[in-house]
Amino acid sequence: MKTNSILILIITTTFLFSCEKEKVPESTKDISGQWRWIYSWIDSPLSDSNPRTPQNTGIQEIMNYNTDHTWLKIQNSIHVDSGTFATGHGSWSPTKEVTYVYDSIVYYKNGDQVKDMPNFYNIYGNDTLVFSGIFRGLYAKSAKGDPTEGASKFYIRLK
Repeated sequence: MKTNSILILIITTTFLFSCEKEKVPESTKDISGQWRWIYSWIDSPLSDSNPRTPQNTGIQEIMNYNTDHTWLKIQNSIHVDSGTFATGHGSWSPTKEVTYVYDSIVYYKNGDQVKDMPNFYNIYGNDTLVFSGIFRGLYAKSAKGDPTEGASKFYIRLK
């Protein structure tokens, strides 16, 4: 009986110390600031409108993300949308070999979640903000209607 208890203790200890520990995810990248849209890649073949740009759409877009978690969208110098937002950080492993690490954003207007806005983002070199479902391993279809939307949307930091 004593031998079984010792054997169980050894197996349990071995199991506990051999398990791979999950890393604590990094914090969310700070999105606050003023960002100017520079282009969007859409999910269709290259053409005169892919990538979509301010030059071929006629739309100049600015997004403001404030430290108080409010956002403001300006197109062609006109305030077209605003609300609040929340950010998060996570990972998703569809297989043992692949793990997607991503930052996400959820937009709200009057307390309700806005469904047709980009969810996953990354910031490169402190000055380029990219929204894309690919960061979560998803292929995002372009939204209908807004010519600035696409599978991947790029902004440059203004301030």
